[in-house]
Amino acid sequence: MFFIPFLIFKSSYLTINSELQRIADSILISLSDFYSYSVILVADAKSGRILIASCYKENRFDYNICFNENFPGASLFKIVTAVASIEVLDLKPEDDIYFSGKIYSQDPETWLISYPTKKQSFKTAFGTSNNPIFGKLAMFVGSWNLYNYGKKMFFDVIYPKDDFSIALMGAGFINNYIKPIDALRLMVAISNDGYEKSITLIDSISGFYYYTPKTIKKIMNEKTSYKLRELFKETVISGTASKFLMNSNVGGKTGSITDKIHNGYIKWFVGFFPVDEPKYAFVSMTVEKKYNKKLSPILNIKPIIEILHVFGT
Repeated sequence: MFFIPFLIFKSSYLTINSELQRIADSILISLSDFYSYSVILVADAKSGRILIASCYKENRFDYNICFNENFPGASLFKIVTAVASIEVLDLKPEDDIYFSGKIYSQDPETWLISYPTKKQSFKTAFGTSNNPIFGKLAMFVGSWNLYNYGKKMFFDVIYPKDDFSIALMGAGFINNYIKPIDALRLMVAISNDGYEKSITLIDSISGFYYYTPKTIKKIMNEKTSYKLRELFKETVISGTASKFLMNSNVGGKTGSITDKIHNGYIKWFVGFFPVDEPKYAFVSMTVEKKYNKKLSPILNIKPIIEILHVFGT
């Protein structure tokens, strides 16, 4: 539950922190030559108040990018596969899973048919974004569960038609899309023990409305959210975000994929901090006009994380 910006009245008071918003805007504008789309969203995890809504199409501010535009979720969908694996398969973060193929393989035939000779723990597989393992887990979870967990966790999903489609979907390659604001809703829910909370840009409208945080519904079991935080930790400790944020007390998940619809290379970084008792949830996303290994949505959000770690709001 959240307010769409075009409903804002002159007497409205926004939740935005002006100083943090200015910093986020300056980061994205300075890199706008490289990006077709770019987003930084940050919310107070307990109240659901949005502190930053920096949403750009190239160098133009555009709320539609954050609130209404669907993007491929890429490996963010591994969050769905992870939750389903915890609740359906009773998988634990430390459990070992055998796999075959390279971690970043995109070939389900290798994942599902070859004899598995390697193993990783569940949490390490999440942190390193292991495609073969999450493809296999999706097969064990099953298409119906994968589809329904995806819907419950704010993704727009397409039902997988065959075994390879299930595996590719579970690893994040196909059949899933998400709006940046819905990715933020998911991070807020994980931060609140699996309960979806209201989020808003509007704190009050004089004489008419005053925002009160609300619990909407449970989207995962409370124990699941605790286990999920262990997986999110691993992304930063030894996984795909470790070279940028090691020792930062952040939990996160990365994702990246080429998107023909948006004509670019999408990169995601979503998460929350402090990881054990989250106060803030965030989404950082970019669509690069041309892939650039020097650019990262992690680097875009990092200054904001550092400021909030030290000073709060």
